[in-house]
Amino acid sequence: MIVRTQALGSFLALSASVMTGLAPCVVYAGQLSLEIHPLIQPADVDMSGAQAAYKDGERAYRLGEFEAAADSFEHAYELSALPDILYNIGLSHLRWYDTDPDIAHLRKAKVVFQNYQIEIQKNPELGDADEAESLISQIEEKLTAHEEKVAAAAAADRDRDAHVAPLDLGADPGKKLRLGGAISMGVGGAFVVGGAVSGVVLGLRGQEFEEELSNAYQERTALNCSTNDNRDECTLVEAEIDILRNNGRQANGLAVGLGLTLGGIGVIGVVTGVVLFIQGNKRTKSWEERKISVVPSFGGGTRGLVISGRF
Repeated sequence: MIVRTQALGSFLALSASVMTGLAPCVVYAGQLSLEIHPLIQPADVDMSGAQAAYKDGERAYRLGEFEAAADSFEHAYELSALPDILYNIGLSHLRWYDTDPDIAHLRKAKVVFQNYQIEIQKNPELGDADEAESLISQIEEKLTAHEEKVAAAAAADRDRDAHVAPLDLGADPGKKLRLGGAISMGVGGAFVVGGAVSGVVLGLRGQEFEEELSNAYQERTALNCSTNDNRDECTLVEAEIDILRNNGRQANGLAVGLGLTLGGIGVIGVVTGVVLFIQGNKRTKSWEERKISVVPSFGGGTRGLVISGRF
């Protein structure tokens, strides 16, 4: 497509020959040929600033500096409000996409050309409506191609993720440790509870023996039994006192000994279980970090497998 940038000379009352000299040709891929349309503006309007910005844009466009060209043409439009310049703004953004494939450039170019179409409808002398429509169609094709490329890349990523093959490093080495730790904590907890229950039950039983022993002492006192008293009732009371005294000592001893023993075993079991569980977690974490994933690669024009992981 041969693009002829429009000059602002007519607004500075320049001669037709000078205005023609400000309309160089810029080569752009395509088949469209755009003709310059004279711009009409009251002669008493100062367009020097717009003309300077326009020339900057024209020079930047020729040098392939499309970002600078777009900025200068937009500045010229802000100063002049001439609808003709919309064409150059849209074209600069379209060419900008060729050097910087950011979809935003295409979208901006499309909107500007659509606004240019609206101005042509108001004043058909501004340009060729079919030509503007053709440019919009080209932009829409590029937008469609970009969207298809993005969709294909996303599909490739999904397919790659679906075919990730983790390297088999064997069974989780921390699983058995965690299981053993959990069992140890459970058994230890049961021993702790058993020790506490045993201590409470035997302590209560010892208290009962003490109460019964106290009653036996009171009964002996009521019978006026002495140490060497051979009366049958005194003999029975003394025997009962000995039995209750022994049973109380045994109950109290078991309450302390059995409770402490079972509780101690339980605490050791719980602590051991916690240690085993922590060690199991550490081994599992280390094992997971060493996992290697084999991923198919389709980028960079090459095909193959990419091995990723932590070592």
